[in-house]
Amino acid sequence: MILVTGATGHIGSEVARRLAGRGQNVVAMVRDANAATARHRLPFSMPLRVADYEDIRALRTAFEGVDVLVLISSDGAASAVRRHHANAIEAAAAAAVGHVVFTSILDTGELSPFYFSSVYRDTERQLAHCGVPSTILACGLYSEFVLDNWLLPCAASGELALPAAYGQFSPISRADVAAAVAAIAARPGRFPEIGILTGDRLLDFDDICAIYSEASGRSLRYRLCSIEEYSAAASARLDEPWPHAFASLCASIGHGHYNFTTSCFAAVARRKPESFRDFLMRTISANLRDGIAKH
Repeated sequence: MILVTGATGHIGSEVARRLAGRGQNVVAMVRDANAATARHRLPFSMPLRVADYEDIRALRTAFEGVDVLVLISSDGAASAVRRHHANAIEAAAAAAVGHVVFTSILDTGELSPFYFSSVYRDTERQLAHCGVPSTILACGLYSEFVLDNWLLPCAASGELALPAAYGQFSPISRADVAAAVAAIAARPGRFPEIGILTGDRLLDFDDICAIYSEASGRSLRYRLCSIEEYSAAASARLDEPWPHAFASLCASIGHGHYNFTTSCFAAVARRKPESFRDFLMRTISANLRDGIAKH
């Protein structure tokens, strides 16, 4: 039995669907079995177990009889995410789960300025000492994150102003991450204890803007700005902790903490990851089709 947490989210729902498509015995953990999102994003016949990351007792019950737990990382303020992960790992150990597959992040170094680095570093350490075999998948920046949080909000102005210096990174789509997670969850013993999921090409923000301009037909250029300028602009449209989290992420990119690629995805999925250009072409075309259909 494979249980997927966060099963109504983008990654969790895709992992659950892919596992079901492989014929696996998969159950989905949700906070509300009656929520529309559960039935909209998951196969109607998929069994559901109800639990919340805040409720250790409910988590223990949900994890009973589970051979492989796909622990999709939580979201929110750092203190909440740290607590959610700790609760899930404690419950997995108490329920004698056979194996945990956890979606972590690339940037967990002691010297990282990123807001979430210490959270994921603590989670990985807890996993290593909880007594349950685990696979940690350090995921690069999602292509969707780059588009939704940086490119689209700046598209109208024609200028992407970020405090990321000239750092490089290798974005990977959520669909590709989910494909790798599902493949590993289906046969966790075949893969190393730690995997790093990135795209296969390093890009800086000049590259990102050029690709977006090509895909969208709208000119966009990158401008290096200060953390203070970015934080002020982000605070006008986002609640905390996101202005600080995103600003610190930019700083980490600028410091070179994302400046590498790996072949881990190709080894797991037996194909190359989707390029950022292909992702944008696919996503923008789909958005245009949806816009036309709505009218």
